[in-house]
This record gives sequence, C-alpha cells and structure tokens, in this order.
Amino acid sequence: MSEREEKTKKILGMFYDWDKEREVLSTIQKCQRNFDHKKFNPRIDTNEEMIKELLYIAQNSPSKQHEGYYDVYWTADRNTIQEISRYTWGNTHRRNPPSNWRNSQANASIYIIYVAKEPDTQLNANADGTLKLNTHPERWHNAYISIGISMGLVMRAAAKMGFSTGCNKNMNDLDGNDYWEKKLDILEDVKAGKKKLAYGIGIGYPNEKLERWESEETEIMIGAANGSKISLTDQEISPSQIKGGMKMRKAKIVDIKENAGKSLQDPYGNTHIIPDKAEFKINSFRNRNIKVTEIKWE
Repeated sequence: MSEREEKTKKILGMFYDWDKEREVLSTIQKCQRNFDHKKFNPRIDTNEEMIKELLYIAQNSPSKQHEGYYDVYWTADRNTIQEISRYTWGNTHRRNPPSNWRNSQANASIYIIYVAKEPDTQLNANADGTLKLNTHPERWHNAYISIGISMGLVMRAAAKMGFSTGCNKNMNDLDGNDYWEKKLDILEDVKAGKKKLAYGIGIGYPNEKLERWESEETEIMIGAANGSKISLTDQEISPSQIKGGMKMRKAKIVDIKENAGKSLQDPYGNTHIIPDKAEFKINSFRNRNIKVTEIKWE
C-alpha cells in the first residue's frame, strides 16, 4: 500500500469504518433460519437494554413527512414465539409437486412484527390542494416504504450487536382462522381496511451446529407451494373474516422424522418423497443486477 493510500485509509477510518459496514451489510443480506435460544436470556439486563434499543429504532425510524404509517409488535417470550411461529407456512420447498416449510426465522429469540396502518395525520396533497385520503394507494406505498426503512435500520443495529436476523412475510392462518389478526388484536381494523399485517424480523444468535439455511423444523406441508389460504380439511371456501369466500388450497402436514424417505400423496394425488431434514433455498449468492448510474449534466 502506497503512502497516499495509507493516508487516505487513515482519514476515512476517522469518520467511518467502511470495512465493518460492508461486513454488516453482508450479514443482514443472509436470512438466518436457526437460532441458539440458550445463548439469549431476555431477562438479563444487557439483553433487556438491547431489546429496548432495537424497539426504539423500530419506532423512531424516518418516514415520509414524519407520519406514523405502522405499529410495532414484539415478543421475546419463548412460549409465545413457539406458538406464533407455527403459523408461518409459506417457504417453498418444491413447486412440482408443491410443498413448503414454515419460515423458521420467525422461531427466533426476539420477533418483531410490523403492521402497516392509516396514520393519524394526512399530509399528502393532491394537485388541487385537497388532502389525499388515507385510502389512496400512494398512502399505503408510503407505509411499506417506511416499514422497509425501519426494518433495515433494526437489522443493521442487530448485526452490530452481534445478532443474526431473518425477515418473514408469511404470517398466515390455517383453515381461515385469522390467527394473526386475532393474536395481535387488529382484526376489526384489518376488516375496516385501516391496518395490514406486513413483515416480521427474527433476531437472535445462530445455532453454530447448523448451517444458516438449515432448520430444526420437523414438519413439511405437502399439497401447497406457499402458505396462503390453506385448508387442512376438506374445506373448499375460506370462512375467514378477511379472506372469506376465497377458494382454499388443500394441504397436509407431515412429520419428516416419522416419514423420511417415504412416498406420500397430498390431497390432490401428487406423490412426494419426504425429506429427512429441513433445508432452505438461499439466494444471497445471486447477482441481483441492480444498476448504479451517474446522472450527468449535458
């Protein structure tokens, strides 16, 4: 390294740790599918402070015109997380024949959920000077952009604290039971179009005995490639108060420990070879072809 390069690196290091920041970016690009729950006790003071800080960031992240476009729900209770993570079917295992896994990143040590909502304020104007109603599509675009900004900042902070993270959108019900909306007590607001279940972030220390794409899940769903509008019975039409009247996809949940290597049929007669362990597809190695172009004065 030349003297000039050394000076440049030293000057840059005074203001910003470029290498560390790239390391953080690399960490949060990778979805963690397993966690070591024994390493994290939410009742220890330092862990309580870290949770408080993550929630502070989630609540105080920037949003367009500083409007409140979302609410934050969270838990670090092991029993609660084990329960809610049961309703995260939707990670595609195979498309043909169709099957899927639960999103095990939700079975973390800390789980944060974002719910998009109509803000209390209305600060976006139409061309004629009137205010845009909260029902306007652009208002919901603002909500999801605000959630994305907040999630990124929370994940960045979590990585700097030494955690791994995994995001999840597949918070689905089963048999049309509106599980999540009832659990979060937002069913009436969702029915009224005022709130929408958005995304979740699982946070914790990785299980060092497993690769990050491996899971301790012991069940697979056959008959459906995602977790939307699933019926585990012969029900054809959803009784959901939100998705009521929609056609349901029949599926079957199979224990992979008991049935590993067996050929089983789903409700549509498709034959599945049951795997012996849960492994998830990874995509962070792919070139996303995101272009960066300088805008020049001509």
